[in-house]
Amino acid sequence: MAIETQSNRIIQMQKVCKRYGALTVLQNLDIDIESSEKVALIGPSGSGKSTILRILMTLESIDSGRVVIDGESLYDIHEDSTGSSVSKQQVSRIRAKVGMVFQSFNLFPHMSVLRNITEAPIHVLKLSREEAEQQAVEFLDLVGLQDKINAYPAQLSGGQKQRVAIARALAMQPKIMLFDEITSALDPELAAEVLLVLKNLARKTDRTMLMVTHQMHFAQEFADRIIFMEQGKIVEQGSPEKIFNHPQKERTRSFLKTVLEAT
Repeated sequence: MAIETQSNRIIQMQKVCKRYGALTVLQNLDIDIESSEKVALIGPSGSGKSTILRILMTLESIDSGRVVIDGESLYDIHEDSTGSSVSKQQVSRIRAKVGMVFQSFNLFPHMSVLRNITEAPIHVLKLSREEAEQQAVEFLDLVGLQDKINAYPAQLSGGQKQRVAIARALAMQPKIMLFDEITSALDPELAAEVLLVLKNLARKTDRTMLMVTHQMHFAQEFADRIIFMEQGKIVEQGSPEKIFNHPQKERTRSFLKTVLEAT
């Protein structure tokens, strides 16, 4: 059943808690993301940033709280309950609206770039091979790799593999794109080419985009909003101009000073 959302919010996380044994990763977390908004999650390692993305992808469940995507409940768990009231069919339907690009590229080594991008749209979205291939060409052009359409992953650089992974995620036509430290395994030059693709993508698409990154300069250019997290909580959030030039919290200032001095 669709849920009324305030404003134009496509993601709502309400009082979300996530624990691994005695370790609390997210503490009563509240996040609202507007449709088409580009958001960067920053903060020290272990602050819960990637866990948020994994929850939205249903790779992790929650211990309590509520997660709503595009007006439908993904999780709705009370502290004293043993499970979610959301059906598997609803979870599957919502999950199809979300695409994620990981640190590792996860390309199929035995398939060409074209097949890596077209397999899921053909089998999951039921596109014809012709439709899927036409779409793949468009997305490869978007990420600057149209000339690699017949190449295999072993013939690509790390940056090129990551750009293929972005095209593959786009081919599933998600409303929401998640990016989890996608340049962390790349050297600075290859990382720069991937980040340039993402900046162009953010400018050209109306998809909602949520990114975890340690690249502060990129976050500043990419995002409509920065969320700074620590120990499973939001410390401060606001526009890039506000967070980077006029942070209100001492913890935000010290984090940015340390990170920016190291780059």
